[in-house]
Amino acid sequence: MPRSPNSQLLALFVTVSLIWGTTWIAIKIGVSAMPALTLSALRSLAAGMILLALAENAGLSRWAFRSAGKIVPLALLTNALPYAGLFWGMQYVDSGVAAVVNLALMPIGLFAFGLAFGEETYLHRRLAGVFLGVCGLVVLFWPRLEMDPQELSVWGLTAIVLGTLAYCLGSVLSRPLLREISPLAVSGLHMFIGGIGLAVIAVAVEPVSGRTLSALLQPAVLASFLFLVVAGGAIAFAIYMRLIRDWGPTRAGLYAFVSPIVAVILGVVVLDESFGPFELVGSAIMLGAAALSIGGPDKTVHPGPGPDRGPF
Repeated sequence: MPRSPNSQLLALFVTVSLIWGTTWIAIKIGVSAMPALTLSALRSLAAGMILLALAENAGLSRWAFRSAGKIVPLALLTNALPYAGLFWGMQYVDSGVAAVVNLALMPIGLFAFGLAFGEETYLHRRLAGVFLGVCGLVVLFWPRLEMDPQELSVWGLTAIVLGTLAYCLGSVLSRPLLREISPLAVSGLHMFIGGIGLAVIAVAVEPVSGRTLSALLQPAVLASFLFLVVAGGAIAFAIYMRLIRDWGPTRAGLYAFVSPIVAVILGVVVLDESFGPFELVGSAIMLGAAALSIGGPDKTVHPGPGPDRGPF
């Protein structure tokens, strides 16, 4: 018996949450060997080329390139600016604070921008779910928030906030375009153009040499990079674009309440990190928030004249 469209979207949501929750470990391995922005730029460029190749094979690229002028600013909003702001800001802000600010602001920003641009349906339960999820994030990361207030950099936090808001705005503004063009083609252009922007920023602020690139040949680093490219980049971002189109910004962004749980569990299993009452309670609250917010009606999206083959 075929699954209903909503159950298919729920399966895609679980998939992207699992993938992006796993990328934290891959990123830790990658940035231990090479500069973060360079790694992110290479990942985006490679993932973008994969997606564009698949879009070409599906006969989708002619629609995508016709709208490239619209996609360029959206690609910079969803890829280049968020990662540049996050990675630069984390140099001056405690990682726990950065995680809470980034992940908590994401569903709030998606919900607010979605309402502002008419791409979101207001529901009391959805607003309550966002608020509850933010509380769960604070509980989850509470043990990591202990720090000397003098070390907190206003500029670092500002960069993280602006980068996160850029990601939210770009995601919401991409939804109308997704009615005309396949998410596969849109995500490919987002990743590739964003990767070019990240590469420009990386060259300007990070020392890049042959030794830097040769670090990718280390087995653990290469495995992590390939996972970030194929799963974390190409597959997950294409799914996210599909969810933005069919589910709306807020529900698509609820992965921010699920992927941290995956990351914490993998940290316990793989990296022998601690799992105490804060992690347990915070995870339970965030799962409840996601369940509360996922339900309910949303603006129905009917794909436009562009092709809509398969799940993407």
